[in-house]
Amino acid sequence: MKRKRLILEDQEKVTQYKIYGFFSSILFEESLSEEDFNRQVEKFKKKIPFKKRWCKELLIENIIDLDKNLKGNQKEILIKAYLQFGLFTYMKSLLETGRWYYISKALYYWRELGYAPSAKAIYPFVKHKNMQIRTAALLAYISLSEEDPLKILEDYADFISPIDELKLIDIIQRKKIKKPSQLEQWLDFDIPTHVGFVLKLVSHYNALEYKDKVLELLESENEHIRKSALDVVKKLYISEAESILIKLYDNESEEIKISMIEALSDIGSSESEAFLYEIVKSQSRSEILLAAMEGLKKLDSDYFQMEYATDSVLAAVKKHVLDPHI
Repeated sequence: MKRKRLILEDQEKVTQYKIYGFFSSILFEESLSEEDFNRQVEKFKKKIPFKKRWCKELLIENIIDLDKNLKGNQKEILIKAYLQFGLFTYMKSLLETGRWYYISKALYYWRELGYAPSAKAIYPFVKHKNMQIRTAALLAYISLSEEDPLKILEDYADFISPIDELKLIDIIQRKKIKKPSQLEQWLDFDIPTHVGFVLKLVSHYNALEYKDKVLELLESENEHIRKSALDVVKKLYISEAESILIKLYDNESEEIKISMIEALSDIGSSESEAFLYEIVKSQSRSEILLAAMEGLKKLDSDYFQMEYATDSVLAAVKKHVLDPHI
């Protein structure tokens, strides 16, 4: 068993060396006709154990790495090689196995390769019975589709996790995806995590034209949606939210209360100053007192300049705001 593994490792090392040499030659060949290019690919396939799965995947991984690390217009040549080696067909065959491991691998390879035509083959897997595959398909499709890629959210019925939100925003930034025209309709999605993600899109695109809907969602029955709407208020400085936040404050969890105080510290007027001062005078937990005092300082409020009784909790909180090391 050990001997077989060592033999395979040696084979892979030799094959990797040959692959490196092959791509070094074709990438820097200045004048190579289509016919000559195809002939070189077919000739090279006979020099390596091309029929082996690991060999095909080694080729794919090399193409992905070269595409990421080489500058200039090498992608076209790499895609030509990818197609001529029949690797697109191979990756489709992984999907057809029905096994989640191979499907996930194909979705990952396509996403990393950035070959847009594969989006059509990926699309059906957004409704696969395996949740991990559905998520991988969503990320891959949005990464690759060239026509209204975010519209797939209308067909995606799963929870969108915070990690997936970050990945999706990263894809949107890298691809420079234009603001979808359906954002307003999407804010009425039935799935709370979808609404939460769409609110992140509102922030990303600075879509202040939807601020009335954002203000409405501050009063949603779903906490995730309320928190997401509050994030938009903070990031886009929606001052019209001030009176709504003050009205809703008492009914929220401590975590959301602190976020509300932070928002009021950015967007607030004299109304917020008076409100934060009332919080400072209350018997709230230390985290809330600290947030409110920091808010008064940020608003440059006269309330912050007041002298609090020596040795009182508020005097200590104020000292900490002035010097966090105390």
